[in-house]
Amino acid sequence: MVLKSPEGLLLGLLLLGMGGLALWYLERAGQRRLAHLLDPPFRPPPRPLGLAYLLAPPLLLLAAARPEASLPWRENLTRVVLVVDTSHSMAADDEKPSRLERAKALAQAFLRGLDPSVRVGLVSFGPQAVLVLSPTTDRKALLEALQALRPGGTSPLGQGLLQARRVLRPEGPERDLPQAKPPAALLLLSDGAANAGRDPLEVAAELTRAGLPVFVRPLGDPRGTVSRIGEGLFFVPADPMRLLRLAQATGGSVLQEDFRPLYQALKPHRVWRHRPQELSQALVVAGFLLFAFGAYRTLALEGRWP
Repeated sequence: MVLKSPEGLLLGLLLLGMGGLALWYLERAGQRRLAHLLDPPFRPPPRPLGLAYLLAPPLLLLAAARPEASLPWRENLTRVVLVVDTSHSMAADDEKPSRLERAKALAQAFLRGLDPSVRVGLVSFGPQAVLVLSPTTDRKALLEALQALRPGGTSPLGQGLLQARRVLRPEGPERDLPQAKPPAALLLLSDGAANAGRDPLEVAAELTRAGLPVFVRPLGDPRGTVSRIGEGLFFVPADPMRLLRLAQATGGSVLQEDFRPLYQALKPHRVWRHRPQELSQALVVAGFLLFAFGAYRTLALEGRWP
């Protein structure tokens, strides 16, 4: 245990000593007054201080020193990355209100059923593959990042998958150790129309070697659609067959509204970790609980407050 503020402990000792002296003086003064007013048989016997009152001040003193200890905790190493297509084609309105907005709604539905301890990252592609948010358990930050996505640019699907692989399986000397490959997967939300960068099916081989299945949710009309994007009407294609081949090549699957196959792939992988934790708040709560218990016990047994 490390005391981050030892001066707080010294100040607390000083204040406690002054307070103890003041209480002792007031107690003695009260005893003298009673000695003048009451005959010895009628004087109340001295009351020992309850154990709760003796234990609470040391806890509060220790809290003032801001103690920090390394505490064990269980961490879930399972991770998943949402790979969201943000190219121009995702502005098409064959999914209401648009393909991209439908992708956001699906991502939110997936998160609602996911174990809160699973870390989730976000990668977008269009016109470039970008790591929007590293894997985290902060669902609020993830939802805010999702809502900020806007359509535009080309569709480098292969680059988006590579970016997700680098997040989930970073290069390093420990990359081949078993603990470096906890359960992980990709959830791809796209219309499958890739028109820039590497061929996604070539990238699939790298994902397979890394043990990263790709679960896909196709978006858009498989026949394509004519949609107003910006100020003009455009024919917007979709390629669900490419997404199907990608899922099959990596050991994933094609999803619709049911995310259970992906939930099953993201089994918890928990390990013990140690992290420094400040104990001040817990000590303060324990100290005041002891004071409250002492007051309650005195009131219940003697019918008076201390």
